[in-house]
Amino acid sequence: MENILRPIYESFESREDTLGILVLEKTKTNSPLTEQFDALIIVIVKNNGNLDHTCDVEHYSIENNSIAVHIIAENNFLQWMPSGNYRRNLLRVINGQIVFDRDSYIENLKKNLFDNPIETRKKKIVVEFAKLIRCCSIGKELYEGKQFLDAFNQMDKALHHLARLAVIEHGFYPEITVWNQVKRIEPEVYALYLELVESGESIEKRVQLLLLAIEFAISSRARIGSSYLIEVMKTKKDAWTISELVNEPKIRELAKDLGLLLQYLYTKNIVQIETKEIEGQSLFQMQYKVR
Repeated sequence: MENILRPIYESFESREDTLGILVLEKTKTNSPLTEQFDALIIVIVKNNGNLDHTCDVEHYSIENNSIAVHIIAENNFLQWMPSGNYRRNLLRVINGQIVFDRDSYIENLKKNLFDNPIETRKKKIVVEFAKLIRCCSIGKELYEGKQFLDAFNQMDKALHHLARLAVIEHGFYPEITVWNQVKRIEPEVYALYLELVESGESIEKRVQLLLLAIEFAISSRARIGSSYLIEVMKTKKDAWTISELVNEPKIRELAKDLGLLLQYLYTKNIVQIETKEIEGQSLFQMQYKVR
């Protein structure tokens, strides 16, 4: 396979913007890390604006082998991992074969991942916490509207965010087989999952019980789940507008769920809302500050 792949990835080695190249070969019949291709080549490039999209993708067929090539800008690759949106990238860095590494870029990246810095872990926690709140909120709304199957689906998503949150809180990275991790690390959360998928109760009853349990889990984690956001907000003496928070680089991954998270923290008296009149419009702008 290497003889087939080498001409492909060697074409990227001469590019000045290439930081590193990873190769993963399919080892199982079902191989999500390679997206079912026989091999996956990941090329990480500098943030030079040459990419029109977050990731350029090419598919090839050589000697009956299917090969995918992903060319990803550094900022997107790094952003996806702590956000949890593309956890496969984490496993790809860990399991991939390094075939090109400018200035030990990938080796240093792997070292940082295994060291699991506290700031990175806090950021992952708040991202999962915000997603957990959103799924639970949507699930509750669907349940109250008697859309029980859709509510069930949202509670399943909420449980997965709770599972990843529990794993991260214990200092580990969530794997694709996250429930195996949770079963060992936090059996109470695993028991909730079994309650959802194996209970003999009706769908309606299962969702009802899970809503109560997850709302309690969210409430009990409010301080630790939001600690990174709170630290960022404390760096500014005055209150923040939502626009300022959404555009703050340190919490960019939170943008989608930030409004809902702030409203939840307001109900928990962790964040206070101040209003500032917009001159000449009889309109008041909401601003957020840590209590």
